[in-house]
Amino acid sequence: MKKQVRILFISILIVITGIVFYIGILQKDRKEVILDRIPVSKPHSHVSVDGVIVKHTHTQITPPVVKPKTNDTDKVPTKHPILRAWENLDLAAIKRNYQPYTVPEMIAKWEEKYLTFEYPPHDKAAQHRLAQVEAYWPKEKWLQYLMDLGYPLHDASHYKMASDVRDQTLFIHKKAYDYPNTRVDDIAGFKLSADASWEEVEELNIKFNIVARLNVLHAKEIDPTVYGGVTNLNGVFTPFTPNTVQVHISENKSFSKFTGVMLSDQQKQDLTMYGIVPKGVTVVYTDKEGRPLPTDAKPRFYERKMAELAAAEAYIEQLITEHNALFKTLPAQPHKTVPQEQSTPSQETQQGDTRTHQSEGPALQENNRRPALPIDRHNIPPEMLPSEPPSHANIQEWFAMLQELHGGELPKDLRVLQEVMTELDAIRQAETDRIKQQRTSPPNSDKP
Repeated sequence: MKKQVRILFISILIVITGIVFYIGILQKDRKEVILDRIPVSKPHSHVSVDGVIVKHTHTQITPPVVKPKTNDTDKVPTKHPILRAWENLDLAAIKRNYQPYTVPEMIAKWEEKYLTFEYPPHDKAAQHRLAQVEAYWPKEKWLQYLMDLGYPLHDASHYKMASDVRDQTLFIHKKAYDYPNTRVDDIAGFKLSADASWEEVEELNIKFNIVARLNVLHAKEIDPTVYGGVTNLNGVFTPFTPNTVQVHISENKSFSKFTGVMLSDQQKQDLTMYGIVPKGVTVVYTDKEGRPLPTDAKPRFYERKMAELAAAEAYIEQLITEHNALFKTLPAQPHKTVPQEQSTPSQETQQGDTRTHQSEGPALQENNRRPALPIDRHNIPPEMLPSEPPSHANIQEWFAMLQELHGGELPKDLRVLQEVMTELDAIRQAETDRIKQQRTSPPNSDKP
């Protein structure tokens, strides 16, 4: 009993850990736009040069938004890309170049070796599996059907692949389609409508394999260094060549995709953030469907972060302008000169220090210096505001001024904003340093 309880406890702990990890990933993804970290401003008080206490709330910073490109043609139902690709095949040329044998000749040449390897005669489970697949699609009918559709069958390796497609069709897709709980996911995996029939699923699966096999063959004929490749369900083929990587830089770095030569995490980070290509590696940038982008396209996250930095700098300037306008529009307050009207310590507590600031206003004007005010009640005359707009050179001066305006301590939204701008500025500086470093590096390490 204790052992069962222990196993149950461990299982629950593993599930909770997985959930926490998954939520952590989602939270990280949501914070990909760094400015999203900044909390909403809370109402807080300021004191004018004449001692007027006014409540104020900062406008919320708006991160730069990149509107995704819309394609109206995507809204119109069209034929599946794989079916379109298959319709464009030259079946006569395929038969001439890749189907030199008849079905009986292929079976005589390759079937025995295939069966011995895949379905050993002494393996009862394998023999039962073979009987099932033969009942579903007899070998002769299956091979002829594939040949009629253009499947390349010119050597033993393609004969094996064609036979494997039959097994895959029955034991993976047909099995998934026959059960309602798995049917939806299997159909969605083919990018078919939810009400697709099994005949539609089977046809697409077979034609997809035909298109995929031919893509590899044609790529090898064009470039002998190609050693394979993948075709996606949009019909886009990505060839594998030595020292080449296909890269899709996603809107979210976590979903960027690297296909081809293996890269380290640091190399992926450099490509994703700065567009820096590892030495000796050729990078082909693609869209999300795997289609190569124009050669002059250099997708990277650096520009997005710099757009955020520019938005943050503009926001700081906006905040300063708002505070400036806030004080300039306040009415001037009469100065208290009658001694009896001076506030007592108890009154100061009850009235939130308002009278203290009003009495200190003339001292500020007379002595041209700021009086010693409580930490949350500093004031500042508008003429002391910096005249220059924010920049990399004086941004900390702006924050120092904002700190003065807020009684010597920045509110939480501005504290986080300062941290964010420091992080963004570090990205800018890292890019500057990398550019300097690359200027002294060999040409093949330059950015694409």
